[in-house]
Amino acid sequence: MSLILVIEDEWELRSGLATGLRHAGFDVSEAEDGDTGYDAILSLRPDLVLCDIGLPGLRGDKVLERLRRERPDLSRLPFLFLTAFADRQSILAGHQLGADDYLVKPIDLELLVAVIAKRLEQVERWEISRRSDLERQRDQFLSALSERSQLSFLSAADVLHHLSDAVLLFNEARQVIFINRVARRLLAQEDGLSLRNGVLTGTRGEDSRRIQALLSAVLSPVDGVEPRPLVLPRPSGRRAYEARACRLDAGLDLGPDCAALAALFLSDPEFRCRPSEAALCALYGFTRTEARIVANLTLGLSVGEVAHAQRISRNTVHHHLKSIFVKTDTTRQSELVALVLSGLAARSAVPAALADRS
Repeated sequence: MSLILVIEDEWELRSGLATGLRHAGFDVSEAEDGDTGYDAILSLRPDLVLCDIGLPGLRGDKVLERLRRERPDLSRLPFLFLTAFADRQSILAGHQLGADDYLVKPIDLELLVAVIAKRLEQVERWEISRRSDLERQRDQFLSALSERSQLSFLSAADVLHHLSDAVLLFNEARQVIFINRVARRLLAQEDGLSLRNGVLTGTRGEDSRRIQALLSAVLSPVDGVEPRPLVLPRPSGRRAYEARACRLDAGLDLGPDCAALAALFLSDPEFRCRPSEAALCALYGFTRTEARIVANLTLGLSVGEVAHAQRISRNTVHHHLKSIFVKTDTTRQSELVALVLSGLAARSAVPAALADRS
């Protein structure tokens, strides 16, 4: 059952909202001011926060601002504002702070329940997507190494350098013993992550400790406990990195006395890659136009956006998709994208900025 935290200083309104939400099937916790509410967010880890803006002490907008600044690991926590002000400037300011929605008093309980359900559903979809992405990264990584074992002339480094993900390998002392080209490019930005004497560190001491804790959890796993991905902020203000890790049970021999026991994958939301069109043509028998359509779809573009980018009509895109589905034995765009991103073409990915110039 989802836990909703209601931060509202008006007792009657707070009590009414809490009662209504409980009747709708939610667990509810209450806070009467911003400072208490902020502490409750950290201690209770609610699934969604419903917060008045005009709170005594720490205002609601300051609660959100502080949360986004100090706790990037909670960046996916849905945050809904309650306010008596319906002017455009107030609503715009709320959204600019990162609020997920903005509800004007008096609150329509039926509408509120619908909005909450929608936001929680979005978070659930993101969690499923995140888990699928982690599985894809692991499968791609292990599949590539399996193929390498059949091609003895390829070194592990050769294989890892061709992966589209940023990959760092660690020994049992949690020291970095290998980084692939994508990871090297990411670290060269010096925007939140760096290597110091073989140790991966964050800009803040707290981030460095969280990275080491993740690696420790992977290298010394506890039954039934899966290490959670990390969100690592960047001083530039650009979107945070996401870090995931997995244990290499059999180890990976990288040379004399050099065995990798853990792999860490870094995702940069600001860095878009897409599969090589040439690889798509070779693997699936696509025409050049079909390959470009598929490559653009893997970037998350809609059919309309693909049509605009390639200067063709939506009908033309749909016509090509019929052929693409036949060639890949798929029936939906999501299935098609998942197939391509888990295959060899994704390992020949190129930066989207470069691909756009072609």
